[in-house]
Amino acid sequence: MNGIKLSVIIPTHNRPDELARTLECLKRQSIPDEDYEIIVVDDGSQPPVLLTLGTESPKCSLVRLEGVERSAARNAGAAAASGEVLVFIDDDISVDSNFLLSHLRAHDEWEDVLAVGSMRLSDSLLATPYGRFRQRLEQNGIPQDRGLTRVRNLCTAANMSAPREVFSRLNGFDPELKSAEDQDLALRHTSRGGTIAYIPEAAATHNDSALDIESYCKRSEWGAWQMVDFGDRYPDWPDNIERERVNGSMKWGTEPLSLSLKKTAKAFLNLQPILAGMFFVAHILERSAPNSLALVRIYKLLLGAHLFKGYRSGRSRARAAEQSALGDRQLARG
Repeated sequence: MNGIKLSVIIPTHNRPDELARTLECLKRQSIPDEDYEIIVVDDGSQPPVLLTLGTESPKCSLVRLEGVERSAARNAGAAAASGEVLVFIDDDISVDSNFLLSHLRAHDEWEDVLAVGSMRLSDSLLATPYGRFRQRLEQNGIPQDRGLTRVRNLCTAANMSAPREVFSRLNGFDPELKSAEDQDLALRHTSRGGTIAYIPEAAATHNDSALDIESYCKRSEWGAWQMVDFGDRYPDWPDNIERERVNGSMKWGTEPLSLSLKKTAKAFLNLQPILAGMFFVAHILERSAPNSLALVRIYKLLLGAHLFKGYRSGRSRARAAEQSALGDRQLARG
């Protein structure tokens, strides 16, 4: 490779402190400064992002957009990139000095690959029972070994890289998807015969704002709401079949009675007094029995209830949009 080898693309929105910490990590990389550039895509932050790197190396540039969401923001960063390899990370990520070197080596090792690094929570969060629960949950399905993987949807836009030509052939991230856009990119890549490599040595620490079970449940509810669009795009994907099975509409008499009862229980758990009581119990157990199975069970019940609520709301939204589109088509036909 000649010239700039890597372009690091960071979408951001209203997180100046987190972005500053991420940029500090990226300034301390083991590869030469002239080998990489950093592109910050400010998606409507108020006040707007101001870069303080000045004329220092590595080169750092800013793209300003107005609320186009993260997929379109990442695509805009890719369009402005000069590097032969695009590295995508989020604005609340900490990495060590060999992070970019690890991504670079992966593309020397494998041709036209999507390289996906490892993610972990901060040490301070892992010191809590909630943090340990979340880490175990988010590591489910992640490969145990380094190398090419058969997991066709393995991808996190918080820590991944791809040759610029490969990303361009895929037309980048789909702006229509607000969640699982990285899985969509991976599935489109592998459907064309592309490969994915898991490179755990490209490790990133996620310093996000979901610092307790309440905020994590709320974020998961939003994700389930948005995940309906991904499910409709890939209705035969096993994960989506399972989401629809456990969170879809009631099918009394045509689905197992136990499944209908579980859906009924999730709806009951979403009553505000019940949720408040369960969160209260969770906090008591966090202090009195932090390593208990009872706490894990409460966490799972709370998370399941929020996923159920978000998915059902997302399904209602999708049906309303479909009916509206159908009405528009009928009007157009006169």
